[in-house]
Amino acid sequence: MRLFSALLVILSLLTFSVSAQEQLRTNITFESGEYTMHGELLLPVNRSNIPMIIFLVGAGENSSHRTLYKEFVEQNIEALFIEEGYGILYFDKRGIGESDGKWQRSGIYDRADDTKAAVNYLKSLDVVDPNRIGIVGHSQGGWVAQVVGSLYAQDVKAIASLAAPVFDTELHLTNIYYSEYICEGESEDKAFDKATKKAKSDINWVTWFPLKKAWRHLREISEFDPSSSLRRLSIPSLFVFADNDHMVYPGWALNSMNEIFDNNIPSHFTISVVPNANHDFKNIGMCASQEDVDSALYSDYFKTTFKSWILRNL
Repeated sequence: MRLFSALLVILSLLTFSVSAQEQLRTNITFESGEYTMHGELLLPVNRSNIPMIIFLVGAGENSSHRTLYKEFVEQNIEALFIEEGYGILYFDKRGIGESDGKWQRSGIYDRADDTKAAVNYLKSLDVVDPNRIGIVGHSQGGWVAQVVGSLYAQDVKAIASLAAPVFDTELHLTNIYYSEYICEGESEDKAFDKATKKAKSDINWVTWFPLKKAWRHLREISEFDPSSSLRRLSIPSLFVFADNDHMVYPGWALNSMNEIFDNNIPSHFTISVVPNANHDFKNIGMCASQEDVDSALYSDYFKTTFKSWILRNL
């Protein structure tokens, strides 16, 4: 038994060593206008002409690949694409981690500028294929991906918008509040009426009294509408929604898309709805407790759909 146990230890160490050699993780900085952005670069070893994914996190002070998104990126980005020879770039938003600036004073277009700076940084690296850089964004990061893809089609090959709105900020707030009221037991009509009024009230309030960081940020994005960016998107674009997403209802998103494109959604758009998944693509209901959400597993349907699309288009 001792010999067998010793062999298991040796095998596990060998496995760890091989795994550790599969990627090189490096802390990086790059300049975006007057700001220095800090992040991480993950590259498969012994590769050249590496296709790259820039991953963009959602809104909020705790949104970083190092914190709130740590589990998400490990299971849904790194585990899926490093083994396929892709590299990954993360960077913290302005004012998060060691990045310069203030996140609460940054709008969607500010984040798009920073992402373009990340693209420029990647193009300066000899090991990167400059023609195979894709932008993947989750939640608010998906809004940013939509903008980047529309403005910099010559620099970006494809974008993926994950659980991100395709409608304006006011409707997005309405969607969030509507879900809260539904989960509290309100009827659909009453929930929608209350949510609509609360969304309008909040936007009016933060216009004049942005007393908290979150309110200041809401003021920055209060007038954002992605419709013009969506119309300009000319590169392969993936939009993934989730059945049980309390922040972006798939039905509302599809209705918005059809309104924007007069029921003729472009052929270079791919739209997928992940069954039985929440905003983070975990297999859980919309009104589940945080404890249940934390223990839920990520959707295999999402992983398969997302990975296959990236491999085909990037």
